[in-house]
Amino acid sequence: MTTLLIADDEQTFLDFMVRLLQKDHNLLIARSWSEVLEKFEANLWKLNATILDVNMPGLSVDPFTMIEKLLKSNRTVPMIIISGQDIVLRHEFLKMGVFQYHGKPLDMVDLKLTIQSAIEHNKALRKLENFEKNKKDVVKHFQSLLNVNLPDLQERINNQDTPTQKSPVLIRYEKGARPAMLAKIISEEIDRKLLFRKVCTKSLKNLIPYNIQNGDTLYLEGIENLDREEIAFLLNLMQQLHNPDGADGSKRPTFRLIASVSNLPNGEIRNESEFLQLLEYFAKVEIRIEPLRLRKHELREIITLIFEKNRKKFFSAAHTISEELYDLLINYNWALNLDELDMVIRGLIMTCKDSVIMQKHLHQLDFSDMANSKYPTLDEMVDEHIKKALRMTMGNKSRAAKMLGITPKTLYSRIRN
Repeated sequence: MTTLLIADDEQTFLDFMVRLLQKDHNLLIARSWSEVLEKFEANLWKLNATILDVNMPGLSVDPFTMIEKLLKSNRTVPMIIISGQDIVLRHEFLKMGVFQYHGKPLDMVDLKLTIQSAIEHNKALRKLENFEKNKKDVVKHFQSLLNVNLPDLQERINNQDTPTQKSPVLIRYEKGARPAMLAKIISEEIDRKLLFRKVCTKSLKNLIPYNIQNGDTLYLEGIENLDREEIAFLLNLMQQLHNPDGADGSKRPTFRLIASVSNLPNGEIRNESEFLQLLEYFAKVEIRIEPLRLRKHELREIITLIFEKNRKKFFSAAHTISEELYDLLINYNWALNLDELDMVIRGLIMTCKDSVIMQKHLHQLDFSDMANSKYPTLDEMVDEHIKKALRMTMGNKSRAAKMLGITPKTLYSRIRN
């Protein structure tokens, strides 16, 4: 049931309002401004509307200042003023943000319709407020998961932006790292715009630039999957972005283009000249989402973040993770990064009936390969990478060093060790 605060110093009027409204609403009654302030603050988050007369005792300041104070306390609670004052006051109160002003004598039908509209308005505002809060919580969660330094990232992007062109951004990642969430953070926290997400297919021409407006942020996911025709189209678009005025004199929209690129299954990037040329346009602002195997020092915190989020979401019986399982999860070689980790933890939470999730619960979910896995050391991974480069160059150490992006001296030293 909805809750209304009714304030008036005339007992006859209050009795009338109680008879009119108590059947459908919970009513809070105030007979002075001091009672209004007390009950408004004490019931701030359950009030659906306030109905008050401005001419009551206990007013220490002018009524405009008092109404403004109440409105600022919580903008989601609509305020209905009932007064016999001059109509000029009505206009002043409405300008301040008062929901409605009714003069005396009252039209009861009109008043009830106003109250119903105010309650619906309150519900809509609260839904919007909850949506905004949830959105901020999601952004904060993924900032932590992806290790995003937002002020630093904002500075990097702003330094490259010009009055006529928003700098394109490239996100490099491995499978399961959720680059779309990083693109969403850039869009909402830096550009303050909604994100247009497009998984790369052969339909870019239908989207760019005809459906894009000034200030929009467009995210293209997986540009490594584009065919040559689409790459050529995107190359042409990137060239046009540096010249916002079209050849026909038309004004092109200024928008942010964010693209993500993932390694191919063999760990390499497409090496066609057109694709490499496309990547050069993104070179000024490039962000890399590190895979979990390179973030072992952060993994405990990441596991805890994902566990807490899913525990609340699924009302888990488990309240913590055992140290034994923490160690195992930290040392496992996460092939699909955040997606795989989230899937494992979610599965454990949904099936575990104990208060502590332990290693034995992995076997219940048929994750026995994880429980029995050996995580390769960094030295082992580097050695394997060097061996692969030497095989590809037929043992030519100079070429292998160039391929690895290190000096021959560093390579020779590594081989000796």
